[in-house]
Amino acid sequence: MQTNDITGMLQYELMNQMLKSIAQSNSIDGEDSTQQSMFDILMQSMLDSTKDNTGKIDINKLNFLGDSDLSKLGYGAGTKLDNSNISSIPYNSIISEDVKKDVSNNNLTIDEAVDRASKKYGVDKKLILAVIKQESSFNPSSTSNAGAMGLMQLMPGTARELGVENAYDVGENVDGGTKYLKQMLDTFGNYKMALAAYNAGPGAVQKSGENINKLPSETQNYVAKVSQYYKNA
Repeated sequence: MQTNDITGMLQYELMNQMLKSIAQSNSIDGEDSTQQSMFDILMQSMLDSTKDNTGKIDINKLNFLGDSDLSKLGYGAGTKLDNSNISSIPYNSIISEDVKKDVSNNNLTIDEAVDRASKKYGVDKKLILAVIKQESSFNPSSTSNAGAMGLMQLMPGTARELGVENAYDVGENVDGGTKYLKQMLDTFGNYKMALAAYNAGPGAVQKSGENINKLPSETQNYVAKVSQYYKNA
């Protein structure tokens, strides 16, 4: 058998398996047996089209795909798959990719809420996003074991002080959390101490003499992670 014959046979078998999978999937999803019959007819028609004048199968006729891009046959049609693109995605795209998710509440997306709060309180949008990434990983419904709520993980008492009625509402939570972050920035003058205060409370930071090394390891790790997200955003 020639190389072209082998290639043609492989392509035929590939198409056969793909179509069988589609048919089986539809069957599982509740489609009737008529589709299986249609599949059998289709495959027989494809097979018949490869026969020559003597009725024998001409394997070379199976090479109907040629150099076509197989991605056009299914999900992601028209896009050639390239594994190198996956490995080349930079780490600093993590936040932006999360924001692009269609997570919304009351028609206000996270990105819109952050943009609005950033302009309202004069806080860098990237810093707000970095805090949200660390606090809740962009989950508006997140609740900690301690009772912190929503995107920016507001404690009930803090939420009330900030005027947040529904801490699970995207707009309210981001507005309240950014307002609090702004207060910490104004109090301590630099974003790392502000982050430490956001995590451990302003009293703990003041007690430490604003020395991050004297704060709990949890807070030190928190500041390091958010700072990394912030720098890479």
